[in-house]
Amino acid sequence: MIETNLIETSVIQKLTNKCEEYTYYPGTKKYSKYLFGIRDEDIYRSMGNIVDSILSGKLILFIDGLNEAMVININKPPARNIEEPKVETIIRGPREGFTESIGVNMTLIRKKIKSTNLKMESFKIGRETRTDIVITYLSNIANPKIINEVKERLNKIDIDAVIGANYIKEYLIDDPISSFPTMFSTERPDVAASKILDGRICILVDGTPLAITVPSLFPEFLISNEDYYLRFIPGTINRWIRYLSFVFTLTLPGFYLAITTFHQEVIPTPLLITFIKARSRVPYSALFECILMLLMYEILREAGIRMPRTVGQAMSVVGALVLGQAAVEAGIVSVPMVIVISVTAISSFAIPSIEMYEAVILPRFIFTLLGGFFGLLGLICGIIILFMSLISKRSFGVPYMAPLAPFIGEDFPDLIIRRPIWFKFKRPHFITGKPSFKRKPKSHIKSIKEEQSKAIKEKENKE
Repeated sequence: MIETNLIETSVIQKLTNKCEEYTYYPGTKKYSKYLFGIRDEDIYRSMGNIVDSILSGKLILFIDGLNEAMVININKPPARNIEEPKVETIIRGPREGFTESIGVNMTLIRKKIKSTNLKMESFKIGRETRTDIVITYLSNIANPKIINEVKERLNKIDIDAVIGANYIKEYLIDDPISSFPTMFSTERPDVAASKILDGRICILVDGTPLAITVPSLFPEFLISNEDYYLRFIPGTINRWIRYLSFVFTLTLPGFYLAITTFHQEVIPTPLLITFIKARSRVPYSALFECILMLLMYEILREAGIRMPRTVGQAMSVVGALVLGQAAVEAGIVSVPMVIVISVTAISSFAIPSIEMYEAVILPRFIFTLLGGFFGLLGLICGIIILFMSLISKRSFGVPYMAPLAPFIGEDFPDLIIRRPIWFKFKRPHFITGKPSFKRKPKSHIKSIKEEQSKAIKEKENKE
């Protein structure tokens, strides 16, 4: 964790060289502080603090006759360079992503937010690993109750090892049984910075190239930060497409089973005849056929992820084409079912958050069973129960479905459209817990019009 040459040149040579310019007597505390620039905060008497510093890769200087040890921080552990995130890819916007070094991640956030109100507090969790955890927030914007809640939950964690961020998330999350996430994760510093500027608390875990932000709301997982790098009209259209894709990937298989099994009267006659002909060679029920196709899709997806990158994509494409075509020709599945499952799979890739992408897998199977056994009535009842479950959730005391439920009029338009940045006036009150303003009361357009009118008046006066 420390280069040998660096110890030789930066520490040992300074201790052994005798220079007349030093005014302090060698072997004293003042001499060492002057020689290495050691702060008072880096001088320890407790062996526990000294051991933690050694395990963190720092060099400890002991002086005979002193009951204190001085920490010299010249460590340079191996770290990965800053690269573009592999999962959260965008067309426009910054290309830098978090790394496994918590120091680099803190710097990336500080690079985005150059404010004295940006606070960073450190924790060490894990009896064996002593993993560094840092929470960062804006003290003038974040809700103090949520900050204290995060600190209390972190202090209650008693575990021997913290290898990644998920070790912390499972202790902090409000509803550990639910498949829907209540804590947001991102690989991008610009996304983490925007969450902090909205009043959220960011949690960094050493060794994990991502940041966790709380509280998190359901709409966050369907909104991409790339929307704000586009004009608000294309950004709004992209947002609508994601909402529609979420509905498709969640309910389309169940809806198809419901109308083909129980409600054939809603299908146009020519299309119904096509469905009947396509299913005439299939020996299994539509429900079994749909479950089989969904399982095969999940197997292909998982296999494509685990295979090497150069092989995984080819295997996924070839597997889908070859198996799909062979299954249709063998009469195991019908062509309409292949189309339905394909649309369901493609729609799932439009969800920007990988956590929400994984969360819809179980509800999709449940809705498929409800549609296959009980028709549209069962599907609608399942949707209502899911919606009621989401409404009842909380993320660090904040309603999970806000601003939809409870309905908050001033924040609801952001859920439907990507409003222009200059149109946003306040931060969400249910997150900050206090009035917090992003800009001055006069909007961008009004200020431009006022400047234009002043220029016209000045011109008229001169004439």
